[in-house]
Amino acid sequence: MRAQIVNIEDQRRGFDTLGWYGQLDLGGNLTRNQNTVLSLNGNLRVDRKGKRQALLGLADYRLVQVSGANALNAGFAHLRYARYLSDKWRWEAFTQVQYNEQLRLGLRTLIGTGPRLKLLAKQDDRIYVGLLYMYEYDQVAEGTITYRDHRLSAYVSFSVFPLKNLALTNTTYYQPVIPDFRLPRLSSITALTLGLTDRLAFNTKYSITHDELLVQGLEDVPATSYQWTNGLRYTF
Repeated sequence: MRAQIVNIEDQRRGFDTLGWYGQLDLGGNLTRNQNTVLSLNGNLRVDRKGKRQALLGLADYRLVQVSGANALNAGFAHLRYARYLSDKWRWEAFTQVQYNEQLRLGLRTLIGTGPRLKLLAKQDDRIYVGLLYMYEYDQVAEGTITYRDHRLSAYVSFSVFPLKNLALTNTTYYQPVIPDFRLPRLSSITALTLGLTDRLAFNTKYSITHDELLVQGLEDVPATSYQWTNGLRYTF
C-alpha cells in the first residue's frame, strides 16, 4: 500500500554543476495464467539547479490489475521551489496533487511554504529540519467526505555513515491540523544500505504512516499503513 505522505527528502539530490537535469522511467508487464495481471508504472523527474535557487519536479504513477480489478492504483505530481538564503538556510514553496485508490483517497492537493535549516554537515553526514505551513484539500470515499485543513509540516531528516560501507537515512514528519493538534499525521521512513563489495550493495527500507483523521468513518481503511522493501543493487 502506498504511503499517504510523499517523502520528498528521499528524492533530493546534489548536483556538482548548474543547469537542467531530467529522468524518465516507463515500465509495464502482462502475465496470463489463471488470472491476467497487468502492471504499469512511470515516473518523471526534472531538476533545475542555479546559484541561488533550485527547482524540483516529480511525477509518479503505479497501476496493478488482477483480472481487471485494481490491486494498486496511485499517483502524484509534486513541484518545489527553493531559494538559498545562506549556506544553512533556504526558503521553500511547493504544491502537490495526489490520489490513492486503495486508501480511498480520491484527490489530495497541497500548497505550502516555509524554511529549511541544515543543522549538521560533517564530511558526508547531514541533518536537516524544516517547519512549513501547508493548506490541504482531501476528497475521500468517492467524494462523500471532504477535508479542508491548515497544517504544520515539521520534519527531521538525516543521513549518516557509521561505517565506510554502511549508510543510514531517516525522515520523520509531524503534520498536525491547526489549531486542533489532537489527530496529527505521523510518518517515518528509514533506509539502510550496506555495501557488500565495491559494486554490490544490500538495501532495505521501511516506511510507516499513521493518520486517524483521514480514515474516520472508513472501517475498511486502516489508520496505520506500512511498507517494507528489500533488494540488491549492482553498479557497473
